Amino acid sequence: MSEKVLIETLNIGIKNNHIDAVCFKIPASAKTAMITTKNKYAAAPVILSRKNILESQPRYILVNSGNANACTGKIGYSNSLKCTNLISQKFNCKSSQVLLFSTGIIGRQLPIDKIEKKLNRHKFSFTSSWKSASKAIMTTDKFNKCISRSFLINRKKITINAICKGAGMIEPNMATMLAFISIDVNLNKRLLNKLIKEVNDISFNAISVDGEMSTNDSVVLISTGENKKTDFNISSNYKKLSLELSFLCQDLAKMIIKDGEGSTKVITINVHASKNKAQARSVAYSLANSNLIKTAMFGADPNWGRIIARLGSLNHIDYKPEKVELHINKMLIFTGGIQSNKCNLKLLNKSMKKNEVVVDIFLNSGSSSHSLLTSDLSHEYVHINSAYTT
Repeated sequence: MSEKVLIETLNIGIKNNHIDAVCFKIPASAKTAMITTKNKYAAAPVILSRKNILESQPRYILVNSGNANACTGKIGYSNSLKCTNLISQKFNCKSSQVLLFSTGIIGRQLPIDKIEKKLNRHKFSFTSSWKSASKAIMTTDKFNKCISRSFLINRKKITINAICKGAGMIEPNMATMLAFISIDVNLNKRLLNKLIKEVNDISFNAISVDGEMSTNDSVVLISTGENKKTDFNISSNYKKLSLELSFLCQDLAKMIIKDGEGSTKVITINVHASKNKAQARSVAYSLANSNLIKTAMFGADPNWGRIIARLGSLNHIDYKPEKVELHINKMLIFTGGIQSNKCNLKLLNKSMKKNEVVVDIFLNSGSSSHSLLTSDLSHEYVHINSAYTT
């Protein structure tokens, strides 16, 4: 029996003549953990999957694109149940052993009759690739997001396969973002849950495109049960695994920012020397979600006053204004409450035309810090989101 995650991409009738779904077959020896949206209007498949993972170890995951099945009421939940029942009947497992995830337009019912016919007729071979799976879950994404990476722990080769999707409605707590990750190791449920939380907090939960939280966010981490002789209760082994997975998920998160709807730049915001971690995080997200700052970044406008004004509006943050320092692309821009005499706006404008911009703001009120990735705000973002359903 295979201890690998197997994949099947297929059309289930949501997108005409296009691949619109992926089914993952999970090894019996595997353990699965997931993190889902905090949105109070969580989609029907999210609600059902939360229930199922508490009842059973998942054996199959069905993901569709093109329809979020969110804000669809009792009918939407019933349709989710129908989908898990169809998979369980197809593969002779419990319906609670099927997880379901969806992405697409909110408020529309699944074409359940089409889905039933397609699933019943489809001959599953589970020979698709992770790359094809990453393409199957795309919505407004301009490119697919897939990474496979191997490394050694105690001379044993460990491989991570991962895909994600996301381009808009990206804010803390993952937003319209789905990620599916497989590691060929044998982790118990406690360590797996610890790992997914640690990694998610510094990757998918540290990005923002437009400050919007979706109804369908989910990250799923599968430990396949392989490499049983490697003991991850040993601290050094676990730390190595956590570090490698963090790097990979941060790279995926950066791909989401690069693909942000209408995005032309990746912007890193680093808040340093804050009174505490919560305040550093609050400042970072406030700057990242400012439309004035994001449009300035799009136009390479060296209008640093927008950053300082945004910071000054945050009355719950403890710092002394005269102690704040602002650097953009390693150039000192603002210090002592005024523009730095080292600031050259022409050079700053030229620097901000690059594909990546780094903002460092020093509050000098403590020792905590927080970093996140965001994107600029362009004409294309408005165009995409003014006609999403039409």
